[in-house]
Amino acid sequence: MQSAAEDILVTPLRSTPVADKTLRSRVQRELRSAILDGRYRAGQKLVERELCELTGASRSILREALVGLEMSGLVESESYRGYRVTLLSVRKVCELFELRSSLETQAVELFAERASAAELRELEALPARLEACLANADVAGMRQLKANYYELLFSGCRNEEIGRARGNLIDRVHYLRARLMSDPKRREVSLGEMRRLTTALLTRDRLATRAASLAHLAAARDTLLESMAQEAGYSAAESTA
Repeated sequence: MQSAAEDILVTPLRSTPVADKTLRSRVQRELRSAILDGRYRAGQKLVERELCELTGASRSILREALVGLEMSGLVESESYRGYRVTLLSVRKVCELFELRSSLETQAVELFAERASAAELRELEALPARLEACLANADVAGMRQLKANYYELLFSGCRNEEIGRARGNLIDRVHYLRARLMSDPKRREVSLGEMRRLTTALLTRDRLATRAASLAHLAAARDTLLESMAQEAGYSAAESTA
């Protein structure tokens, strides 16, 4: 009988004679992808023995990879109980969106002012590609295109300090985005919000750009909080059943 972890990581990493640093990076990338793809649930315990068997890594290498994921906010350690996938509280979600609002609205305003003509053309093409992914229910493709969209915005804003600050929370942003994009209705609404943001950026209208960015983030935050409230309600109902 397969363990739960074997069901999550379908293709195990093969043990190869590579340097510890390379193996640790590889294990960390694989676990990061599994978390962002939703193959691990929020709050799910990560069993070291199972992960060592699947990755071919020693316990020490695995723990180094988990420490790296903890630094990026994707996992959290529990005293004497190992690691689990981060379970974000309502307060933490609100704090992350407050920080995103500060960084992203500043970035999009600067992009509207500083982006090159080539960057604007590249940006203009992305909503149509997102729509194609939506029509084909290609969630992974849509998530990657959204990541590309924001990479372009942060690159085109020409501010290294904003980019550095964003780097400190990028994995948590991807984690929240993955949760949001599991909802078909939210995917469709989000595309409309991004079209409005794109229109404002293409016309270099800083005020409209700021308003569109804030509206997009507020809608995403509210949807996520509503989903968390529903999940909490279901859990409470199950515990009393």
